[in-house]
Amino acid sequence: MSSNKQEKKFKEVFLKADRNGDGNVSPGELKVLVTREFGSDMSDKEIAEMFVDFDKDGDKSITWDEFREAMMKKPRRDAFEKMFRDMDKDCSNTLTREEVSTIMKQAGIQDNEIAAMFAKVDSNKDGIISFEEFMAMV
Repeated sequence: MSSNKQEKKFKEVFLKADRNGDGNVSPGELKVLVTREFGSDMSDKEIAEMFVDFDKDGDKSITWDEFREAMMKKPRRDAFEKMFRDMDKDCSNTLTREEVSTIMKQAGIQDNEIAAMFAKVDSNKDGIISFEEFMAMV
């Protein structure tokens, strides 16, 4: 994926995270993004560490520039790869509908929302989500 396409995807994610539309992402908004939108089972401590890593100026909010800079770093890709591996319970290097559903239900997401998200991310419609499809989503 070209850096321009990546940046556009990151902007979409940032805007989704910025639930109140103030141009910044708060700790609570980051938690909602990670748990509800991505279905991650990251602990509050891990999310807090991610927030501190993103919030370079320490003002308790993440600006678009801070978000973009953090997302473009290789370690960020590594963090998403770890998230993917944690979700991949059968170690198949893909995410099944069941694996995604289990985690997202724990986050309180409804079946219809899970089905819609899975269909959107499974771009080749093979019934599983590859790491590449997962990264395209994030």
